[in-house]
Amino acid sequence: MESNQTTREKPLLDRVAIVTGAGQGMGRGIAKCLAGAGADVVIAEYEAERIAPVVAEIEALGAGCLGAPTDVSKAAEVKRTVQQTLDRFGKIDILVNNAGRVLIKPMIEHSEEEWDRILNTNLKGVFLFCREVLPHMIAAGRGAIVNIASIAAFHTTVPHVAYAASKAGVVALTRDLAHEVGPQGVRVNAIAPGPVQTGMTRSAGEQQRQAVARSILLGRIGQPEDIGQAVVFLTSDASSYITGATLRVSGGTDLKVFSS
Repeated sequence: MESNQTTREKPLLDRVAIVTGAGQGMGRGIAKCLAGAGADVVIAEYEAERIAPVVAEIEALGAGCLGAPTDVSKAAEVKRTVQQTLDRFGKIDILVNNAGRVLIKPMIEHSEEEWDRILNTNLKGVFLFCREVLPHMIAAGRGAIVNIASIAAFHTTVPHVAYAASKAGVVALTRDLAHEVGPQGVRVNAIAPGPVQTGMTRSAGEQQRQAVARSILLGRIGQPEDIGQAVVFLTSDASSYITGATLRVSGGTDLKVFSS
């Protein structure tokens, strides 16, 4: 009885998760939700100074935690972070590809450097981490990968062509990779968040935030934990028959035309 209750309360007990871009915002919320569900968590973050406060929060939840400064667009750094994870915890059960960048301006004003920066982080980073982690998951005969896409992959809100293209690529990568590695016991899914309360949204003016909230059918901007709990579901045994799916966690934003 006690064991069943523990499984319900800590569905990810004894599992090890890597979360990219976990130093703030949505990634931080995802990492805390995974730790709350019992997982040990690796904080893979580009901005090294953001790591220590998140590690402290995770450890306060009773979970093991490793901070790993990582540029997800660099193969050598991804390889190093994966090896550090194996050295510390001995395995990798969960990968959450959350690291991302956004650029809001007309495409004709994009420089080649800006385009590459968005695609290298948002899409190439997913490829590099999946490629590095998958051999270990396949050897174990199990694993769960969740890629953070966006409702921008499906409908138009603001001018951010590079971002939207990268997130549409994440959706396609998720589907095809799930087909490829499903027979080896690895599940690959994506989450497409709508507006989420992060540093980026907080920096917007109050009028703009209210306009965004009005565009959401459920009447509020999402919280990082809304995405985090969806990640817990997709990485737990409760979703053991789900792969290749993109779960829209958007408060219904994508069900109507965006208005300002």
